[in-house]
Amino acid sequence: MIKGNNIIMIRKIYYSPVHIGVSKQLNLSDFGFKNSNIQCLKRFLNKNSKFKENKLVEFIERTYYYVKIAINKYSNAFSNHLYSQHTLFTILAMKIYTKSTYREITDVIDVSDVIKRYLRIKKVPHFTTIQKFFKRLPSEQIREINQLILLLNDIKADIIALDGSGFTNDYADKYYAKIRQKERKSYIKNHLTIDVKTRLILYYQTSRGPKYDTQFAKPALRQIKKYKPDYIVADKAYDTEPIRKCINEEIKAFDQIPLKNRAKKGQYRLKSPTIFRHKIYKKRNNIESIFSTIKRKFNGTNHSRSTQLSNKETKLKNTIYNIYRTTQIN
Repeated sequence: MIKGNNIIMIRKIYYSPVHIGVSKQLNLSDFGFKNSNIQCLKRFLNKNSKFKENKLVEFIERTYYYVKIAINKYSNAFSNHLYSQHTLFTILAMKIYTKSTYREITDVIDVSDVIKRYLRIKKVPHFTTIQKFFKRLPSEQIREINQLILLLNDIKADIIALDGSGFTNDYADKYYAKIRQKERKSYIKNHLTIDVKTRLILYYQTSRGPKYDTQFAKPALRQIKKYKPDYIVADKAYDTEPIRKCINEEIKAFDQIPLKNRAKKGQYRLKSPTIFRHKIYKKRNNIESIFSTIKRKFNGTNHSRSTQLSNKETKLKNTIYNIYRTTQIN
């Protein structure tokens, strides 16, 4: 429910449900809103900031409200309720946004009364509290926050691009790892599907690499089918007949994928040169820009020690990028 500039959330439970299996398709009713409240909520998020000139404060404010709508206030009904999940997630997002350590981000908050006011706290949590929150945070809740961001932005994805990139897993000093010959060979494969116009991430998948991009292609395409795109843009790595068939028959879109070599078989590969438009294919550069932004601004190296946490860290960076992006396009 929305009254004026205040959001009143009515919840029957105050603890997070257990998520099992594949995530469901979310809509505004899952977050407690009716369709009539969409525009009002958008105006609230876009015009309520009093510190528009300060990008960090705007990011904090926007993150807090997204989280407040998407997830429950406390993870458990029997916890001490000292810090809400909304506050802890926002601090975690700040840590990634500023490329700080857990200790550094708590020190920054401790000396800033403005940030404390936006986080609704008087005492800064210990850095281990943020660490433990990240470990127990379900990946499903990160995806729900991302779904909410997409629902609150008018996505008319005429052109969708997909690609993958690797995120390094390393928490040791590079010089030490080199002289001990213990540099880690594995990495996290981050596969994104984006709207070319808004440069928002529509869907993402992460797994331990190395893995071929084609393994992610079909599930990713089926997830973005609801946007009814006109074109699907990808590089030569996706030049396979099954992927082209999925785009043309299931998504009802035109594939804009260059041929690896001269096609000798395959219905959709053979007719690809007749529908290929280089002007549209050049828009694939937008997804490379997104990977560059995530790695440059939020760090392309994951410092989590386990593969599970490293996967979650990459998903978190994708969602934080979408929050950061909404501060620019809105």
